[in-house]
Amino acid sequence: MAERIQETIRIVEPNPPSYAIAIDVFVCETTEVDAAAGTETWVVDKQPGRPLARGHILTLRLGDHVIGSGRISTVDALTRHWVTFRLAGAREGMRVRVPIPWAGLSGYRSYTHTSQFHALSPTPEPHALFKDSPPFADPDENPYEFEMTTGKEIRLLAKLKSISPEHDQTEMLMRE
Repeated sequence: MAERIQETIRIVEPNPPSYAIAIDVFVCETTEVDAAAGTETWVVDKQPGRPLARGHILTLRLGDHVIGSGRISTVDALTRHWVTFRLAGAREGMRVRVPIPWAGLSGYRSYTHTSQFHALSPTPEPHALFKDSPPFADPDENPYEFEMTTGKEIRLLAKLKSISPEHDQTEMLMRE
């Protein structure tokens, strides 16, 4: 009987703990407020210690002043040169806009940015640190590169097609 009980008892190893990544982010003095949408967008001024990505806990700072903290929950907007993240656990409607080189986009978002670059809004212009650099001289050229394996590209194409047949145009853009 004891053997039977031991056979039915399964020992489950717990998952290792996951730790939140906290990052101090220095932002520009002025914020963009959209009263109609109920949003308050802070623009990153200085390069953070690591690329900002979903799940990171940000503390927005203006000099020595702490504006607020929140966890990056989702992409709210994507333009040619910026990504705007929504912050959870912060003031209602608080967002942060980050230059593309300082953002850790998911494979799906990276692929979307690359394949739809010319369809994305060219405004706001690149961050002041990038604006005058040679890769940004031609507004019709994509200055960003995301490394992607062929297998990952195929999976992302399939995901886009499953979301909407309209995304079949993405495949045509990739061939050009």
